[in-house]
Amino acid sequence: MIPWRVKSFFSENFPLGYHLLVNLRNQHKSEEYWDNAFDQSWQSGNRDWPTKNRLIKALTSPADRILDVGSGTGSLLRYLKENSYAHLEGLDISKRAVEVLGKHGITMHHAVLPDLPKLGQQYDVVIASQVLEHIIRRQKFLSGLQKILKPSGSLIIFVPDNCLGPIDEPSHVVKFNKNSLMKELSTCFRSVFIESMKDDNFEIPILFAYAQNNIQKYTHDELANILSQVTHQQRTDNSL
Repeated sequence: MIPWRVKSFFSENFPLGYHLLVNLRNQHKSEEYWDNAFDQSWQSGNRDWPTKNRLIKALTSPADRILDVGSGTGSLLRYLKENSYAHLEGLDISKRAVEVLGKHGITMHHAVLPDLPKLGQQYDVVIASQVLEHIIRRQKFLSGLQKILKPSGSLIIFVPDNCLGPIDEPSHVVKFNKNSLMKELSTCFRSVFIESMKDDNFEIPILFAYAQNNIQKYTHDELANILSQVTHQQRTDNSL
């Protein structure tokens, strides 16, 4: 039995090594694992992120073509569809997710990340929420996302903020802070905004990143203002 302090040290300082060691059977790469995870989340209905949803709605338009990578139960896509978004697509490792969400009228793609299907340079917005911390070859993944965005397109990223390393979530391979996420995204994108936030439904802090491709749509001040308005609405709603 390895002492918890030793495991915690290696998880904190060598997250990828810890992840590989505790996942020698690669169960987190199997589609069966993610099919089961989808079924559990779908049945429990506990994967809704209302603050994220409102933020994405504030940053996008119903006319945008949007791809949600790692869409899971599709709570974001279903929320946007209810708000008259017409061009929604999802992508997931779980074939069960692809099947179920397809029956809900959402165009779905199947892929095992970091590899992406050949989608072309067609999206106004690509979203990857709670996905990047699961990926080892992150530069390959981010480069692939950059290539499927229009020149005026934007990438919206959410990751845990300096928490939930592989000792907490064995499928995680890295723990991000604001500086490390900025370094990761800046290699592929022209303009990157990052700020910490919280969601109505979860206690953990998360990092919100808005990375713009070749044409800048929002300034950093505008993004900060939009985030402030959304989180202020959250606080106001909770006080009622």
